[in-house]
Amino acid sequence: MKTLKQRSYNEWLVVRSQDGEADAFDELIRAWQPRLYRYAFNRIRDKEAAHDVLQECLVSISKSIDKLSDPAAFPKWSFRIMEFRCVDWLRKTIREREVFSDSEANFEAIDSSFDQSSVDLQQSIQYVLKKIDAKLAQVLRLYYLESFSINEIAEIIAVPRGTVKSRLYYARKIVAQALED
Repeated sequence: MKTLKQRSYNEWLVVRSQDGEADAFDELIRAWQPRLYRYAFNRIRDKEAAHDVLQECLVSISKSIDKLSDPAAFPKWSFRIMEFRCVDWLRKTIREREVFSDSEANFEAIDSSFDQSSVDLQQSIQYVLKKIDAKLAQVLRLYYLESFSINEIAEIIAVPRGTVKSRLYYARKIVAQALED
């Protein structure tokens, strides 16, 4: 979240939603839906599935928003719900396909034919994010694109702070190396 004004407004919407005001909940969801969808899509990499997971997440949020004790924690709380839904979908997909791919296989070398001069920096970064391990890309997206702190990321993806720091370190290193080439 970028500004104090935005944070305060979101907290106000959460409180009103908890009081049963449907308009406030609709506005809250309209504000957060694009970010949650983007996270799901980047995590799952399938548009249709990301929409399905988003819907499941929004249903969970609507059913349990009353249980949220701190309205300021809504961003972290909602992304944690989204993370759980993404993990559920990924597990289900793996079971359905009966295919287990080693997560280490995602550490492919960055394509040597990558030509940064032909694309702008934003596209270059997106290209690199698609090529690195999903866990590393996930931490980069949450930290840089969604502006979550290391503690918040640790809570969202349910790993220790040290793991988040380590993944962030290695991800930065890989991205820097890829962008230099």
